[in-house]
Amino acid sequence: MNKLFIIHYYPIDYFPPVMNLIDALENKVDISASTLQKSNTLAEYSSKRARIYRRFKENKKRGSLFVLAQYILFSLFTLFQLIRQKPDVVLYYESISAFPAYLYKHFISRKVKLCIHYHEYMAPSEYDRPGMRLAKVNHKFEISYLYRMATWISQTNEYRREFFMQDYPDVPKVSCSLLPNYPPKKWFRKEKQHTNEVVKCVYVGSLSLKDTYVLEFCQWIAEQHGKIQFDIYSFNFHKDTLDAIEKLQCPYIEFHKEGIKYSEIPNLLDRYDVGVLLYKAQVMNVKYCETNKFYEYLVSGLDVWYPKEMTLLHEMDKSVFTPQIVEMDITQGLFPNVELSPRKVDNSSYDKFSERVYEHFMHTIQT
Repeated sequence: MNKLFIIHYYPIDYFPPVMNLIDALENKVDISASTLQKSNTLAEYSSKRARIYRRFKENKKRGSLFVLAQYILFSLFTLFQLIRQKPDVVLYYESISAFPAYLYKHFISRKVKLCIHYHEYMAPSEYDRPGMRLAKVNHKFEISYLYRMATWISQTNEYRREFFMQDYPDVPKVSCSLLPNYPPKKWFRKEKQHTNEVVKCVYVGSLSLKDTYVLEFCQWIAEQHGKIQFDIYSFNFHKDTLDAIEKLQCPYIEFHKEGIKYSEIPNLLDRYDVGVLLYKAQVMNVKYCETNKFYEYLVSGLDVWYPKEMTLLHEMDKSVFTPQIVEMDITQGLFPNVELSPRKVDNSSYDKFSERVYEHFMHTIQT
């Protein structure tokens, strides 16, 4: 594999696994990527060697006709770049990115290797949800053509791969693969000193009152009267979420509305004891989610607290990790013991890194 072309409709700046893949492979393969330009002020991801085409800007508040027109233009621009670059492999992410890959594979280059990856597991019925029209149309191209032609179709864990194969039994099993969401090796902390005077918790990621237990967790923090400090870093949240947290007027909770640049997260996590996950896990996709934040906390030596609704984390063997991984039953008011016990965590056994995963991907599709 000499040339890899990535198609990722939504801005890759919001998706750490894509950035990690580019970083891991940019010195080993010629990489080009087509994506939208983000609309917020979060720092833009850049690569030393990869060519990243951002010709159009995401527009979350525009009408459906505008979105359709922009999608067609994005697809044609991406097709033009594919013809120009003549890649050996095309990798597209999610059904929403499938159309230009379909055009290129079906009409221009039958020889190109086609790879597909899904950040999220999507049950067939979920394509009928509001706002999924483009993805649903693209999914028809996947079922009728792309799945048969793909060399590689991956989910992020074994559970999701099994769900996918049950949904589409005609897809060749040999093409169904895994591509987990692990952080890069440069994040690794061999040991972690937990010596803070109070327990310092952190949450990094998107937030909403509907999909996360952030309000319930913050209410519990307020009841601890200073035993715990809780910092939130999120640029993607609903206003009612921020209003609800600010209404608590808790001096031990700080909401950083500007979020944080992905490359700065490792140094940020050095300041904390616990990384928190707060998903309510109301759908299969989240119940069986190994979110990249889980491993980002672990690679940094942090303990992890997570809701019991995250079924995959409940069922996995957590004894292989040195940091403490604690289940919370938030609906029943069962939270971890917060008595401070200073200790040193020997994290040297941690071995789940993005470089290993993406180098395996590259080796597999070369053979």
